[in-house]
Amino acid sequence: MSDQEDRRRGYLVYDGDQLALELREGAGILVSISAPPPMPGSAPVTHPFASATFRMAANEGELGALLRAAPDLGAFLDQVEARGYRVERSES
Repeated sequence: MSDQEDRRRGYLVYDGDQLALELREGAGILVSISAPPPMPGSAPVTHPFASATFRMAANEGELGALLRAAPDLGAFLDQVEARGYRVERSES
């Protein structure tokens, strides 16, 4: 892992006490637990300013829509908190 990757900020988004989303700053892949993996040879779903793993199918649609609509990571996190999710900084 490069020094730049080590410095990327990570966040955990909770719905109540349940982990809903793991997020890391920087362009990357979006991983869904509710959708099947991409077919062999097809490209994964990517995002320009975040890598994310959705952990709860119940709110994946809402969080995914907020992520796609946000102009940057800060705006996404603000919207998530405004919707009642709890955001914590990740140590890893």
